[in-house]
Amino acid sequence: MTTSNITGETENVKRPVRKNLVLAVLSLTTLMVFLDGTVVNTATPAIARDFTATNSTLQWIVNAYGLILAGFLLVGGSIGDRFGRRRLLTGGMVVFALGAVGAALAESSSFLIAMRSVQGLGAAMALPSTLSIITDVFPRGERAKAIAIWTGVSSIGLAIGPAAGGALVDEIGWQAVFWLQIPFIAAILIGTRFVPESRDSREEPVDLPGGILGTAGVLAIVFAIIQGGEAGWTSAQIVGSFIIGGVLLVAFGWVEITSPHPMLPMKYLRDKQILGPFVVLMILFLGMMGVFFFMSQFLQLVQGRSAIVSGLAIVPVTGSMIVAAGVSSKLLPKIGPKSVVIIGTVIVLAATGFLAQVSVDQAYWVSLLGILLMGLGAGMVMPTVSDTLMASVDVNDAGVGSALNDLGRELGVALGVAILGTFVTNFYRNDVVDALRGLIGADSVERIGDSIVAAGPETVGLPAATTAQVIASTNESFVSALQVGYWGAFGFVALALIVAVLMMPSKMRTTQVETEGEPELEPELVPAVETA
Repeated sequence: MTTSNITGETENVKRPVRKNLVLAVLSLTTLMVFLDGTVVNTATPAIARDFTATNSTLQWIVNAYGLILAGFLLVGGSIGDRFGRRRLLTGGMVVFALGAVGAALAESSSFLIAMRSVQGLGAAMALPSTLSIITDVFPRGERAKAIAIWTGVSSIGLAIGPAAGGALVDEIGWQAVFWLQIPFIAAILIGTRFVPESRDSREEPVDLPGGILGTAGVLAIVFAIIQGGEAGWTSAQIVGSFIIGGVLLVAFGWVEITSPHPMLPMKYLRDKQILGPFVVLMILFLGMMGVFFFMSQFLQLVQGRSAIVSGLAIVPVTGSMIVAAGVSSKLLPKIGPKSVVIIGTVIVLAATGFLAQVSVDQAYWVSLLGILLMGLGAGMVMPTVSDTLMASVDVNDAGVGSALNDLGRELGVALGVAILGTFVTNFYRNDVVDALRGLIGADSVERIGDSIVAAGPETVGLPAATTAQVIASTNESFVSALQVGYWGAFGFVALALIVAVLMMPSKMRTTQVETEGEPELEPELVPAVETA
């Protein structure tokens, strides 16, 4: 078993080849988790046909995974710290595989939702272990480069998911989306043989009350965020969920303050070098995920491109993110995390403003340029905030630190789709109803106002001129609403920039944060380190 010292260095893992193999296994694990969060999206129309599923059911087939993943991340990180991070990663992948097989064999939408929840639980067990093991294996000077590679590889899952899902559904069927995951999981499980075990050296007991309250609180809040757009943000269900979640999280905070062995030490939430990266990552993902979500709809529903082509349109973001992640790992020791994050966020801000100029007949190269710019900015920010956060957490609590990093991202994804999706939906509905009133029947107007997809079926049998006018008005209304959504994303990215200026540290830590009770070193710039 590997024993960690206070700097996060691992004494018995020195050979570069082994460290690179460990990094490959951890990166593949994260790629798998991210891929599962996006690959199912393009399979929902086929699932709807097979199960005669409603829009609400389809939403939960997609969202059940993210809800359980976000809700159990802190527990997963804490358990990994106490019982072994490799052990929990392995167990998480086994649970993930069981969920994938169950989803592929599902014969009802309710069972499919249950299996997506099982996959979310497996992901919540495995994901925090990836970044915490990197912290344990890679010395401080090498870690920025390792995290940049981990970020770059894992980002592939976000980009290729829609394209891979579209291809598999078209050629084989929606079940193939889940069968595809099994060979990857098998490779990960084989690879864990080369991953060293690590855990909290203090051997503290599990904080069961904190785990229950924290998990229930996060689940209630994320549920309200996901369901708010459909149920209505002022509905009793959503307001009640927010209140319950808030009360549970307050109780969680009180338990953690009074517990001798807290799951989440409250000192971390008072530390700007942890809170700053967490908030920046959450807000940045909020803006970015809204853009990616709308981009796919724009290309398919307005410009009439296929699911595969629309998915492929987002793939180039992967290349730019990988390039930028490599650049950030070299800049970080030289100019510090605040400067790197500010530069990256400004690039994302420029890309979002550029994409907000969207038009119905916009050329593809415009979308491509915006996506590439956004990838460059995100590729600089993501590994930098992860490195900064993890360097500020005691190595014994590396799993909790990794869970905080992952929770920030998952909350951003949920908030981005929910908040910006509500903006776009409401603006589109109001605009298109005004544009079509008196042109076609009131019931048809109402259905088109609910979804742009209804424009085609509702114009069947109408005169050609009327059909053309309805389609044109519908597309213009959607694009106008899309502009509002993009400018909303621009505002959130601008907020992330402000947080980065105020809360990101200027200098990079030379060593891992000191253990409790020992003096904390003043962070200073670390020289660039060449690694094998």
